[in-house]
Amino acid sequence: MAKPAEPLLPEVLAAFQRGEPIGAIKLLIAERVRATSASKASVKPSSQAPTKPKPASSANSSKAFTAATVQSIAEGRALSPGEVPRSSSTFWAWAVVALLGYLALGLARG
Repeated sequence: MAKPAEPLLPEVLAAFQRGEPIGAIKLLIAERVRATSASKASVKPSSQAPTKPKPASSANSSKAFTAATVQSIAEGRALSPGEVPRSSSTFWAWAVVALLGYLALGLARG
């Protein structure tokens, strides 16, 4: 179920009754800003979520990873996350040639 709306301030209702909707909106925004700043001031810094510690890594493994990454990028083999490497195009070329040869042989025999 939806949370019920908070009642409007008397000043905002009075501005609406006087026919000043822009003034009422300005009063409403000013009240929301005041309430937000008051709630932010009441939050203690210790109650914030702790930062995630970084995993320890050795210098040798990071250098090897960097060298492999640079090499694969230079060769055009860099993959985006979730991307699957392409299969060898040579295999598929030979498969198509074999299929066409088989079909041509079948047509020639009649």
